[in-house]
Amino acid sequence: MGKSQITFNKKERVKKQQLKRQHKLEKREMHKMDNDKGKSLEDMFAYVDEFGNISNTPPEKKYEFKEEDLHRPVDVDEYQHGKVSYYNEQGHYGFIRDNLTSQTVYFNDNLAGKVLQLNQKVKYKSVRTKQGNQISEVLVEA
Repeated sequence: MGKSQITFNKKERVKKQQLKRQHKLEKREMHKMDNDKGKSLEDMFAYVDEFGNISNTPPEKKYEFKEEDLHRPVDVDEYQHGKVSYYNEQGHYGFIRDNLTSQTVYFNDNLAGKVLQLNQKVKYKSVRTKQGNQISEVLVEA
């Protein structure tokens, strides 16, 4: 008689495959139970109260909008104060370092509309571009 062809490794592989199938079936059954299909539209609604809390029940009283809620806040467009920290005379560009945040803002002579000097104190407005911050307006402080 010959030896049995079923080895220990083969038995273990078969056990793993059966366990994997069993887990897959259990997952499928769980997903079928957690399915939202067939629920009414009202069961799927979520309500937000005036404080931002989410609930399943609609609020008792309707929120009344105030007139000031409808207006957007006005941006106060103030100038920032800084100093020219770097200037390249050949390229006609440089950087202004903000006095408060120590962040730098790019400028060139075309953007500034005038030639700025190193260590010159300026007031400026900046805009965010995809290359980084750069000036939109600049005024030389006396």
